[in-house]
Amino acid sequence: MIGRSHLVMAAALAACAAGIGGFLYGIGVGVAQEQAAQKRADDARDAATKKLQEQMDASSERHQTKEYARQSDVREIYHESQKIVDRPVYRNVCVDADGVGLLDRAATTANSDDLWGISGDTRPIADRPTD
Repeated sequence: MIGRSHLVMAAALAACAAGIGGFLYGIGVGVAQEQAAQKRADDARDAATKKLQEQMDASSERHQTKEYARQSDVREIYHESQKIVDRPVYRNVCVDADGVGLLDRAATTANSDDLWGISGDTRPIADRPTD
């Protein structure tokens, strides 16, 4: 009976080994299937991303074309006119004679005119604002 029990043990061991081998084979097949499914999902995502990027590029190109056409229709016109003021006119009388003198001096300084010597200015001070 000892020979037969060894044979049963060997058969049980072979069955366990076959079961473990089948289990490991199944894991390998499952991993391969999962990797294939993940690759299909990645490919689908990449295709959708590429399609959206192409749509954005086309939209950007259309926008640039329209903007270029709009810019070519726009003309900038520069019109310069010279203003010559012989005598400054102060419409709102809100300064006294000294203020008018200060305004005249500021205008003269801004226009780079001769001030007759800043420190010893002998110009008469206005009595009243000029209308």
